[in-house]
Amino acid sequence: MIKEVAIIIGNGTSRWPLNLQLMAEKLGDNRPVTYGCNAVYRDFAPNFLLPDYIVAVDDGMINEIAGSDFPYKRVLVPPFEGRWEPAELHPNGHRPRTNAGMCAMQYAIDDGARALLCVGFDSFLQDAKQSVSNIYDGSDNYGMETRANILDNPGRVKFMQYMAKNNPEIDFIFAYPNGLNAVPMGTNNIFQTTFEGITEFMV
Repeated sequence: MIKEVAIIIGNGTSRWPLNLQLMAEKLGDNRPVTYGCNAVYRDFAPNFLLPDYIVAVDDGMINEIAGSDFPYKRVLVPPFEGRWEPAELHPNGHRPRTNAGMCAMQYAIDDGARALLCVGFDSFLQDAKQSVSNIYDGSDNYGMETRANILDNPGRVKFMQYMAKNNPEIDFIFAYPNGLNAVPMGTNNIFQTTFEGITEFMV
């Protein structure tokens, strides 16, 4: 598999047009390593060709995956300290819970990826309704207690900017369908493209 590029699969509904299973089948061993978030494993049963790794932060989701048929050696769970946003972003001491997408990015970087192709990261979108969409909304472990809201979005953008500035050698590429635009991030290593622009990875 291509190690220099990693695909990070978020669960915003903007990723619906992508057929990730077909991509994996066509590219075979030439595909980038994929890191999925939370319940995305449900879509790839029973063979679990994708994702190569699943990242979960919340206890409910961690327990669900542990009780599933997904290979647990491919499950990545941050240590307790890593389940919170960096302290330096929150000098007042109130550190919000981090999210699986940001943790997946860090795992990919630690594994040697130098370009992260991110899909389904809707919390960065300008469209307010779309920004809080989630494919699994209302299903097990996706109740109101874990649901993101619009007020969370500025903090998530700030965290993304922090990660990009602390990893200047990494390209962060966010892909969305035509017509959806992310908020400006203000860093020179965050890019936006369309699904048509990532055909070399999403055959």
